[in-house]
Amino acid sequence: MPSLSSHPFDPAASQRLAHSPFVKAVQRDELTCLEIRHPQFSADLLLQGAQLIHYAPEGENNWLWLSGQAQYKQGQSLRGGIPLCWPWFGNAALNPDTVKAAIINPEQAPAHGFARARQWQLSRLYEACDRVEITLILKDQKHPQWAAQLSVEAQFIFRADSLAVNVISQNNGTGPVCFSQALHTYFPTDDVRATQVLGFEGERYIETLEGWCEKTQQGPVRFNGETDRIYDASRPLRLISPQQRLLLQSCGSASAVVWNPYIEKSLRLSQFAADDWMRMFCVETANAFADAVTLAAGEKHCLGLQLSSLD
Repeated sequence: MPSLSSHPFDPAASQRLAHSPFVKAVQRDELTCLEIRHPQFSADLLLQGAQLIHYAPEGENNWLWLSGQAQYKQGQSLRGGIPLCWPWFGNAALNPDTVKAAIINPEQAPAHGFARARQWQLSRLYEACDRVEITLILKDQKHPQWAAQLSVEAQFIFRADSLAVNVISQNNGTGPVCFSQALHTYFPTDDVRATQVLGFEGERYIETLEGWCEKTQQGPVRFNGETDRIYDASRPLRLISPQQRLLLQSCGSASAVVWNPYIEKSLRLSQFAADDWMRMFCVETANAFADAVTLAAGEKHCLGLQLSSLD
């Protein structure tokens, strides 16, 4: 098992962490986790993948869903929380040609990019009476399947009544680069069949389970079977489940993915119980497919989400 000292920290951030009143680094099996325990909220953030797996205002349950079979192993993303898909989303071979231009062999590239399985570095920690801000950077941006020169950092802002996540990418090369990405957020529910997502009404979407045909959303999104849709969307979304009501706002995104594996596919998923489909759903803030981002040399892009309570 690796020790905490084997994980990289920016020297200044490491010094701040050593004297932090609210944040400490702990080991969970093979992974390092930053545990935030503020009087007004709590959060758990893994350095691997910059993956947030827990956020809750004081006295509330986790706003994010995390599988009871989640495994804290190096080199693999946990099932739940907010995995970061970067610098390509989904199956690399199904991305637009402009994105595939920077991928060496799309047919062999790992799904959802490589950032979610890499070690990130704590570069900034700010604490106050009303919030905690953490910035992680991906030092190793090279991959055998990736030819572009993009850098990326993830910023997390925790408050008593909201969570914000921003992913900032910069093109450090000399020519344009196109990439796709997503914040693959898992949400909990007591019953996905009694859950709905509002805000997509009248929006165009791609139904990936029916030959990638285009449809228009009629009424709220409900979960009555396997769901895997890519929406044209930039409006705020209301996530209504039996246990919580959340407002999801995005920036730097004009696409969103709604996903639930339902019964049959659940049996084929890793770190996933056969009946977990009943207790989770995903609404992913994305730059997917037609919404892929093109950056000129030196340009930056910020993909962000903010969660707050509707109650």
